[in-house]
Amino acid sequence: MTDELSCSTHRDVIRDLLEAWAMTTRLEQKDQILANHAPDAMIFDVLPPLKYESTSAYCKSWDEWQPKTDGPGIFEFHDLKITASNEVAFAYGLIRCGGTKSDGKVFEDWVRATFCLCNLDGRWVITHQHISMPFR
Repeated sequence: MTDELSCSTHRDVIRDLLEAWAMTTRLEQKDQILANHAPDAMIFDVLPPLKYESTSAYCKSWDEWQPKTDGPGIFEFHDLKITASNEVAFAYGLIRCGGTKSDGKVFEDWVRATFCLCNLDGRWVITHQHISMPFR
């Protein structure tokens, strides 16, 4: 019973961590977006160079591809699933993203997301993030 309760608690903490990541992304709070990522996190994303071998490398490219929106953008999880033990966890789901550009045009996309996390000294951190967009 204790292990089941512990894993449930871990899942709740991880869900909150991922929802905070989504919120900071949506609000373009660049100084907070990677607050729960390990410095050496491996990040795969939808745009070149596709692979970032640290959070600092990912941060540097943010302005190159993140579309500017008037007001908060859309960035919300759907069907988020989390599996956790006491030491490692993974989560996956879909993210609806978009917003309104300064010219008034609305854009919206769906991406797939997978996260690997480690419990380091009692704190969950994202060690791998993979965002992909399906081709149509």
